[in-house]
Amino acid sequence: MILSMLFARKIDAESMPDTPTNRVAQDVNSAYDRHIDVVYRVCFSLMGNRQDAEDAAQSVFIKLMENGKTFSETEHEKAWLIVTARNHCRDMLRKWWRKKVGTLEEWMLETRSHPSLNGELELAEHLRKLPSAHRLLLYLHYYEGYRVAEIAEMLSINVNTVKSQMRNARKRLKLEIGADWDE
Repeated sequence: MILSMLFARKIDAESMPDTPTNRVAQDVNSAYDRHIDVVYRVCFSLMGNRQDAEDAAQSVFIKLMENGKTFSETEHEKAWLIVTARNHCRDMLRKWWRKKVGTLEEWMLETRSHPSLNGELELAEHLRKLPSAHRLLLYLHYYEGYRVAEIAEMLSINVNTVKSQMRNARKRLKLEIGADWDE
């Protein structure tokens, strides 16, 4: 995965003096190492293409750096990054210029050239047809392993709402996949 050069240079803890600014930089660097894959996947599932997902993931870590927020546990850190990624992607999708760009089709053309990804590509195509809220819930539950109660707390929504949205997402995905199997 190619990301911005912002985080490409690793911080050498021994060569830097122990100042608050350097500690924040080291904390962000270690958070980046731990959570970049999760943040990128959340961004990719919402944005639909590699370039926008990379931009969004970079922006999330910039927000962490600017915020200077420290976390007592890595799970809290991970949850904050996921929520921040979701919110940032939603903001990006609301931009007027974003509505005029058709990048999903370009991504599909890029990915079709890899025959080993056909099964995953078909599933990804079906998932892309779901609303972004449903995709995020399915991702957090099935790929990241969060329980329904954890997802509800993380996204600040009711547990029953998460359950019903996940049920609806599974139904829609089943209908979408079933429609292709009937053809």
